[in-house]
Order: sequence, then structure tokens, then C-alpha cells
Amino acid sequence: MLRAFDPTALKAILCRGVERGLWTVEQLDRPSQGWIDNTRVSSKAFRNGYQGIAYRNPLRDQPNQPQPVQPVQNQQTDYDEAAEFPF
Repeated sequence: MLRAFDPTALKAILCRGVERGLWTVEQLDRPSQGWIDNTRVSSKAFRNGYQGIAYRNPLRDQPNQPQPVQPVQNQQTDYDEAAEFPF
């Protein structure tokens, strides 16, 4: 499943905004008023309150460490040349 937003591109946009002085990293630590309004739910429908995605500042996230890739060994037992190309 593809993500709706590329996290790397989102971090780059936020960093450019910080560099230009449009906002600070500390301002991004608090959710916007729109986020607060959208996560305010009815206690009749949701008795435990909002339990969806937690707010986080992407600029404070630790960079993901790439996982080492193990090479796949070719399994000759699953392949029969005579069956594949009979001519």
C-alpha cells in the first residue's frame, strides 16, 4: 500500500519553512487548531474519546535506519530447464 504523503518530502517542506522563518520547530510540536477540532469527537459515539493517530512533529522524529538486506540464494531445486523450454 502506498503512503498518501512521502515522509522525506514532508520533512523537506517543513525544514524549508523553518529556514525561511515561517514557523519554528517548537510551533510544530503543538497540534494545529484544525487537528484539535477534527479529533474532538462526541462522547456518545466514542465513549473512550479519540483513539486514532497520535500527533507528532516529523522534524523531531529519529531518522529510520535502513535494515540490512540479505541476498537470496538461487534455489535450483525449483527450476527445471527441460520443462520450461521443451524445444
